[in-house]
Amino acid sequence: MHSQFLPETDPQVLARFAVDGPLAIKGVLGDLVRERALITLYAVGDPDEFVVSRLVDWDERALRFEFNTDAGRAGALLAAGRMVVVAFLDQVKIQFDAHGLKVLPDRAPAVLSCAFPARIHRIQRRDAFRVRPPVQRAVECVVRTVDGQPRIHTVIDISATGLSIAMPPGVALPDVGEVWPHCRLEIPGYPALPTDLQVRVASAGDLTTGASARVGCVFHRPSPEVQRALQIYVMDVERGRAAPSG
Repeated sequence: MHSQFLPETDPQVLARFAVDGPLAIKGVLGDLVRERALITLYAVGDPDEFVVSRLVDWDERALRFEFNTDAGRAGALLAAGRMVVVAFLDQVKIQFDAHGLKVLPDRAPAVLSCAFPARIHRIQRRDAFRVRPPVQRAVECVVRTVDGQPRIHTVIDISATGLSIAMPPGVALPDVGEVWPHCRLEIPGYPALPTDLQVRVASAGDLTTGASARVGCVFHRPSPEVQRALQIYVMDVERGRAAPSG
């Protein structure tokens, strides 16, 4: 299955969602900086070589990205002379080519500069943003109840921005908008991820899990480290490379 995070290569799709003109492009770049959106920098022709990054700042001549990686991967990414940039804004995939790559020697931590793009693509597809954790490596969400006791829920599906959990029989449905602080995601083979959750929807039971109800949540003000880890985990699941338990 084609990963939602990988660069789009279909020329018809790229042509359909192309955005030209400096004003429109500046608007998207401004959103990427303001939202502190996660960005993936891919080596051209080799999507297994990538760095998860953020757009630090930009002007009419250049864009500057975080570039924290080891020397070997940095060399592989820079070898082709251009990269493909992929990011997400409100479930819309942003993609463009980065040319004129240059690591800025006077910046610490490392910063990668590229030329201002002549065109970007805003690719909107609604059916490929969540993944189901592998059955043999179930993901659990630990929620703290009002009395401080942990309540463990099975994660039905997960994305970089939210998840759905199974509610067991006898547990009252939460109110939409309710915030659950101090939750924790337990993902086999990965470090535990602390996060707050905000309830967005509660619906009838999920037949595939036998749950009495399904609750959809977004990650509420997650840290950059948690956001990065979530995106990498979802990418691993889509590529069939999620770490084995233990």
